[in-house]
Amino acid sequence: MANHTAAIHILKTKLRLDDDAYRGLLADVVGKRSCSDMSADELLTVRGHLERLVKSYGLPVDGVTRRRRMSPEQFAAARKGLSPRERKVWALWNNLGRAGLVNDTSDRALDHYVGRQVHVSALRFCTGAQLDTLIESLKAWLGRAPK
Repeated sequence: MANHTAAIHILKTKLRLDDDAYRGLLADVVGKRSCSDMSADELLTVRGHLERLVKSYGLPVDGVTRRRRMSPEQFAAARKGLSPRERKVWALWNNLGRAGLVNDTSDRALDHYVGRQVHVSALRFCTGAQLDTLIESLKAWLGRAPK
């Protein structure tokens, strides 16, 4: 049920519904004004309705499912062949994700950031100096995070 509730709230945000409009929509669809009062079937009905609305407005539905967070062991295994500096970049990138400053902590998103910062297409092509630049920029970004 939690996955449907989270997806419903993400879709609500995509549709830019205020609280009154959102609760009215819930009442119209299933007769209840809160997700916590709904059964699993009702949550699924609301989620399907909101997904159809998002698609009808031409908005992407992706990003509705949340990725599982890697355990430290899985993270270490996935990054085994990286240099210490590259692992530091990854650690800082994931810290930014946990702090809520980065929405997408994927390889692709990091490579896009690397391209903007040091003009290299991927992290694996960075020189030592470029990795140092990335580390310092990520540390500065993390330092600006609200406490």
